[in-house]
Parts: sequence; C-alpha cells; structure tokens
Amino acid sequence: SASSVDGNIASSNGSSNALFVSNGATTNDEATNDAAPKDSILAFSKDIKYVLHELRGLTSDPSIPSHLMGRSNALSYSKTWTLEDWEYHNSRKRYFRYLYFFPKSRLVWRIMPQQTALFIWTCLSIWIENTFFDNMRIPLASLGTVSTFLAFLLTLRSNQGLARLDEARRLWSKVILNTREMAQLISAFVYPVDKQLALMLQRHVAVFGWLLKSQLRFTRKEDVVDIVRTMLPSPQYKKDADYILSQRQKAAAVVTRIRQVLAHLGKAHRLTTAEEIAIDHTAHALSEAITATGRIRSSPIPTLYTSHSSRLLLFYLFCLPSALHMSGLNNIVTTLLTMVVGFAMLGLDEISHLFEQPFRVIPMYDMSKRSMMGVADCLTCMPPPLEGEVGRVEDEDAGLSQRDLTQYWSTKEMSTISDNIME
Repeated sequence: SASSVDGNIASSNGSSNALFVSNGATTNDEATNDAAPKDSILAFSKDIKYVLHELRGLTSDPSIPSHLMGRSNALSYSKTWTLEDWEYHNSRKRYFRYLYFFPKSRLVWRIMPQQTALFIWTCLSIWIENTFFDNMRIPLASLGTVSTFLAFLLTLRSNQGLARLDEARRLWSKVILNTREMAQLISAFVYPVDKQLALMLQRHVAVFGWLLKSQLRFTRKEDVVDIVRTMLPSPQYKKDADYILSQRQKAAAVVTRIRQVLAHLGKAHRLTTAEEIAIDHTAHALSEAITATGRIRSSPIPTLYTSHSSRLLLFYLFCLPSALHMSGLNNIVTTLLTMVVGFAMLGLDEISHLFEQPFRVIPMYDMSKRSMMGVADCLTCMPPPLEGEVGRVEDEDAGLSQRDLTQYWSTKEMSTISDNIME
C-alpha cells in the first residue's frame, strides 16, 4: 500500500476519538511517547494516485470479456470516449472500415454458432427439396406474415434492452455526481470542524464507485480488497476496512458510516441543521443508486417474452430456406439470402441479450476512476480561503501547491491533458 510507505496512518483528534481506535498492541506509555501521525490531504492524495496509476492503472476494464471489449484500439461502448474517438466514429470512411473489419466483428463471432447451424440446415433443406420435391412451388408471401410479427417482437425487445442500457448509464452518471456532491459537502461542512473525520469520510466516499461496480458485475470479494486496504490503511482505518469487507452490501456500508459520523457531529452540535440535511440528502441519493442499480441487475426482461420471441425466430429461420427455394430461387441465391436474413435477425436478438444486462458493458471501470478523482479534487482543489473562514488558516497542507496535491491526475505534463477525465 502507498499509505504504509508514505506514513499516512493517523489517529483522530478531539471528538472523533470514539470513531478512531487503533488496533495496535502498544501500551498507553508507548502511545504517549510515539503518537501516530495524523492523516493529511497529501497522504490522501498519494493513496488516490496509487490506486489510479498502480492498482487500477490499465486503460480498459480487465473484468470485461474480450469478446465484448474487442480489439485494444476498437471503438466500444465499454470505454469512455474522447474527442478523437468521436471524430474517428463519425468519419465518412466508417463504411469502408466496417466492411474491412467485418470478419473480426464481435457480433459475427458471437452468432457464428447459430449461423453455422443455419447454413448446415439450409444446405440440407435444399438437398431434400431437390431430391424429393423438385417440382413443388410454394408462394413466399405465406412466410411474410410471420416475418412481420417477428420483426415487431425483435424490435420491441431491442428497444427494451437499449432502455435498460440508457437507464444504467444515467444511474452511474448520478453516482459520479452524488459522490462528488458528498465530497464537496464534507469539505465545506465537516473539514472545518474536524479534519480527521472529514478525511476518513472522504476515503470512504472515494471507494464507493469501486464497491458498487464490484457488486453489480458479480466479481469476487478479492477484487476490491486491495483498493479498500489502500484507502483505509492500518492501523488507523483497519476497523473501517474490516467492516466494509465483511458486509454483504459493501457500498451500503459506506452510506452507513457517513450517517454514523453525521449523527455524531449533530449530537455534538458541530453541524447546523441545514448542513445535516444537505449531507443526509446526498447520502440518501447514494443509497438510492444502490437500490436502483440492483433492481436492473436482478430483474431481466420478462423471460416469457424472450422465450416466445426466440421460438418464433427459430420457426421462421427453419422455414425460410424451404420458402425461398420453393418460390423459384436457385441454390446459391437461397443460401445467400438465408444467411443474410439470419445475420440480421440473429444479430439483433444477440444485441438485445447483451444490453439486457447493461452492467456487463457500460464503462464502470472508467467511471469508478472518475468518481474517485472527483472526490479527491474536492479536498486537493479547494478554493482559496475567505477572510475569517474557520478551519482553513492553520491547514498544514496550505503551503503545498495544487500540483503537489493533484499528482493523481496524470503522470504526464498537465499541458497535454484534455478534459477527457471529466464527466
């Protein structure tokens, strides 16, 4: 952990002693002689940098399968886009690019088993008809009635999948918004009255996005242990880290901790009623995000609708080769048209299934990094103190430049960084 290297292990001051209890084996005399250093904005910033550039320094999400992410340089909804990505996407050369990379298309490879089965059935169907029903002719219009209903069902299901994808993306944008709002409220209201409690809360809020991502993507508990242990290092925050990692809903544990501190400061009359209401309202928004995202994850499109659409699709594709061939088309044209229609309908069905579980494809990895960065900015990029403002004059980090406190932004020169890290 970067925290153990930088020595950012702290103990609480004043009224926050009840919430910060060291787990070390030191005696009272040893604690008196060797007091643990307090937490600081600089130590907090270094931990943020360690997470963003070391623990989670990859540019793409390693938990998304390669068949969804595609090539490293490919455009994907699972990544956050830059201006260059948009220009590349809107280029008039995109049609040639789509044709050139068609054999490497992620969708083509996902429906390849279905397409292979359809091709084999088409060849078998043509052979049977040529052998036993050579002179039989059936109008294609009879199958056209089924295709109308099938197209409607597939379109409706695709729209439902896109609606779930859009809702999930909106909810994650609110996660970024509300974590930043909470961090700003903590910096404005809690930090002036108790710096150690404020730093502790900011560390909790900074890991909220990672905890929610882990919960929504069905990842193992170990996937967030390194982040939690880094942002809540031992011995000062060991109890906090152990508490979060032992919970069933780890993101909800962060909200619980925030409300515990809020009640503690409220009972001590260190926050005004308006300040308590503002913080509690934002905590409610974070809790609501957990519930809303969980609803999407646990509730699919009604399976009866999905199964009915799939059965009708199979029936249509089963009858299509015979209907085309018996309408007078030759073997090659029948096979070609069947494969094209199969690619269109099977591809649309596969896309709707992918978007039905939106948390497999939305860029939660990048959004978690942005959420953490936004929380850190609320402490490291605080505006200049007002005249007579309480809690800012004696700040031990006041002598540091913003560049010193924001090294987690990038390892490059700031003049080369765009606003791609914004949400």
